[in-house]
Amino acid sequence: MENAVTAGLAKQIVLARALETAANNIANQTTSGFKSDHVAFREYLARIDHETTGDPIVSLVTDPDTFTDFAAGGLEQSYRDLDFAIDGDGFFAVETPAGVRYTRDGRFSVNAFGELVTRSGASVLDSGGSPILVDPEAGPLLATPDGELQQNATPIAQLGVFRFGDLRQLRKAGDNLFAASEEPSAAVSPRVRQGFIETSNVNPVAAMTDMIEIMRAYEQAAQLAETANELARRAVETLSASS
Repeated sequence: MENAVTAGLAKQIVLARALETAANNIANQTTSGFKSDHVAFREYLARIDHETTGDPIVSLVTDPDTFTDFAAGGLEQSYRDLDFAIDGDGFFAVETPAGVRYTRDGRFSVNAFGELVTRSGASVLDSGGSPILVDPEAGPLLATPDGELQQNATPIAQLGVFRFGDLRQLRKAGDNLFAASEEPSAAVSPRVRQGFIETSNVNPVAAMTDMIEIMRAYEQAAQLAETANELARRAVETLSASS
């Protein structure tokens, strides 16, 4: 019975993590450039004294790994000159107080200092890693398909698009940004779409289905632990009554 309680509690712990992940995916299904997360479960086999318990091995679920699905979302036309989407692989680079971070969310604006910035105020970087300055008096900002930014037909910067050889090194850092443990390389012949945003890659129907299945599994695990506790309580009461 102790094994049943242990297994049930272990399952509840990892299912709580999975439920939190699924809820976060659903909450960000309309966030531009958002990449969904998923939980991978691992089995842990515990060998115990079977002469005492009758169970030679207990199978537990433990240490779930969360991984990010970097599949591209769809491209949606926004008609804003300062919205940009990467058509293909790559990330925009931005400067934050914590260092350079990377994102697929290209909903930019120009701040009071003329810098191209994200919605959280981080400076968007060019291909050389420098902030992009826009002259408010020099006309609208236009982007060529390869990411060259122009005003009055004059190039002012090359929008930075960077690629990673191994996306598994990226970790989420809040504000729809990723931190990298290795330096990326500049994308060769990037494809940038002005006036478009990349939609979230969350599948709403699949995300809701996952959440329902996780909640049901959690309830079953809780019921298992409750049943095992009840059996243990009855066993103690029976032994007490017979002694």
